Amino acid sequence: MSKQDVQKFFQEYVFGFIFSDIQREIDLARSGKPAGNFLSALGLLCYTEFMGGIAVGSFKRRRAKSRFDAFLNLMDGGYREFNQKVNVYGVFRCGMAHEYFIKGNCVIAMLKNDETLGIGTTPTGQYYFVVEKYFEDFAAACHLLYKRLMAEPNPSIPDK
Repeated sequence: MSKQDVQKFFQEYVFGFIFSDIQREIDLARSGKPAGNFLSALGLLCYTEFMGGIAVGSFKRRRAKSRFDAFLNLMDGGYREFNQKVNVYGVFRCGMAHEYFIKGNCVIAMLKNDETLGIGTTPTGQYYFVVEKYFEDFAAACHLLYKRLMAEPNPSIPDK
C-alpha cells in the first residue's frame, strides 16, 4: 500500500463517509429537525473500534476492546481517565451494539453544551453521550492518526 492509497482511504472513508454521516445528523439537530442520536452514538462507538484497528495495525477478531481502547486513548480531554473508571467498551459500545441501550441509566444528546468529554457521568451518576462533542474529539484523533500514518515511510491500512 502506498501513501497515496492511505490518503485515498482516509479521504473517501474517514473524512468522507464517516465524517459526513455524523455531521449531517448534527446539522439536522442544529436546524431543529429530528436527528438520529442513538444511531449516531452507535456509529461513533463502532467507528472508534474501527479506527483503533487502523491505529494498532490489526483487525483481529478477539481484539475488539483493545482496538477500541487504543483509539479512545488518542482522543484528548480525559477519555483515557474516564475509561479507567468505567469500561467504556463494555458499558457504552457493547451496550449500544447489542442491547440498543447503554448499560445503565443514560442520556444521549445530539448537541453539546459545556461538556468536557463526549461521554461521562453526571454528578448524580447518570451516564451521558453527547454526539457533537464526541465527534469533535473523534475527528481530532482521526486527523492525528492520519498525520502519524502519513509521516511514516510506508504507511498502510490493515487488511480485514
